[in-house]
Amino acid sequence: MKRTTVAVALLLVVGLGLGASGLFAGAGDEAPPPTVDEPAPTPVDEASLIAVAGDYRLWPYTSRRTAVEGRTLAINVLVYADAETTRRAIERRSGTDWETTTAAEAAATADREAVEALVERDWADAHSSDRYSYVEGPSGGVWLEETFELHDGTYLGVRDHLRAYESPDGAYTAVQAHEEYYDWFRLRHTVPGIDEPAVRLEDEFIHGAVDAEVSREYRGIEGGWSDGWVSVIELTAAGAAAGALLRRRTQAAAVELARRARREASRHAGAALLGAALAAIVVGVRVAGVAAETALPGVGPKLIAAPLYLLMAVGMPALVVARAPRSDPSAALLGVVAGVGAGFVIDFVALGVAVPPALLVHRAALLAALGTVAMGRAAADRPVLAAGLAAWAAGLALPLADVI
Repeated sequence: MKRTTVAVALLLVVGLGLGASGLFAGAGDEAPPPTVDEPAPTPVDEASLIAVAGDYRLWPYTSRRTAVEGRTLAINVLVYADAETTRRAIERRSGTDWETTTAAEAAATADREAVEALVERDWADAHSSDRYSYVEGPSGGVWLEETFELHDGTYLGVRDHLRAYESPDGAYTAVQAHEEYYDWFRLRHTVPGIDEPAVRLEDEFIHGAVDAEVSREYRGIEGGWSDGWVSVIELTAAGAAAGALLRRRTQAAAVELARRARREASRHAGAALLGAALAAIVVGVRVAGVAAETALPGVGPKLIAAPLYLLMAVGMPALVVARAPRSDPSAALLGVVAGVGAGFVIDFVALGVAVPPALLVHRAALLAALGTVAMGRAAADRPVLAAGLAAWAAGLALPLADVI
């Protein structure tokens, strides 16, 4: 009776967790996916356009399609330069032809070598889903495709992702900067926020751009994760070839979790080893994905992700079914929940990102599902085992169906 009660409680956690995750539909994404049947596109509201420079006003958002209904994230960086100049400034390539407008040119030239010697971020071309922005000028409105995309980080890990849109007259480049990490249980990127990536981009110019003027302007932008403020960068001299701030992501919390896990392992060695193995799968998939992506730049990230996802989706419950009989039900439950939970935490800590509430609830539901599998297998209780496997399958299926 006690075991049945625990199983029922765990399955309630799964059901409530998956249901609550659905309430946060779109959380962590750029926007909820479009529905099948949608009304005709709504024209861009004149009141939502902002003046930047030149003849073209900007709709300060990106969109999944050429319509305001597909709105995703807000534009959060404006660079007063054309796209080529903007890209070279961000990448800090040599030979950039800046127009010098200040008297500091001599000092900037003298300091160039020292500036370029600073550690730089590894910006590279990025390829992702198409997003559009909109501008309106003397001849009417036009939807813009990305002029270029850059990222710093890894597709299967965590990265800062920039989408840039050049105004038709080249007077400015609008940039949408956001942080994203690859969520292995959703098989797509999750966006924890847009403010910190914009600040990091600011810092590159503040600390390394000799003659780049950096400021913030309140533009009253609503929605798209915006707080209303936009970073404004004006490039004026060759000194804009900047050094960057190192991304410092500490692993201290992960080390402490590993130490605690070792201390508890002596009590129930079999259950502890099972939990450790499951944690290793969660963390190992991330490490293997990032390593493979780095070592095989010519291979698409999704081709790398596919077999690794199967390792988690099928391998984790298979390992529990294979090893749980060697532990008592309570120890198996605790070992699986502690191990997989630690794997989740280590993964998120290593990424250094803020986790949307919906995904925390979803991970709790997955923990409960796999814990139910462990308890049912260890107790040779087939109904409980079957219920746990069904809950695990549902927990994986809902994100793939865009419900979570």
